Amino acid sequence: MDIKRVIQEHGWTLERLAAEMTASKGEAKGEKGISHAAVSQIINGNPTLDRLKEIASIIGISVSELVADSETKTTIMCPKCGASITIKAE
Repeated sequence: MDIKRVIQEHGWTLERLAAEMTASKGEAKGEKGISHAAVSQIINGNPTLDRLKEIASIIGISVSELVADSETKTTIMCPKCGASITIKAE
C-alpha cells in the first residue's frame, strides 16, 4: 500500500491535498486546510478509515483503490526472439 504514489498518480501533490483536507484537532477543527507535515504523518502512519475516505473522496477514487497493493508486474523473456515482455496484472 503506497498511498503517496496513488495520490501522485492521480495528479495531486501532498500540498494540494493538504489544502483540501479538514482539520481534525485544535481550534481549527472542521476547517479546510492542514499542513503538509500533517498529511505526511497521516499517509505514512496508520491512517484512520475516516481519513482514508476523505483522501479518496478528494482525489476522486475509492478507498479500495487508494489502499490496494501495487500492481503486479512480471517480466518474461520471449523464447523466440529473446525480447523482454512485461505482463501487468491489475
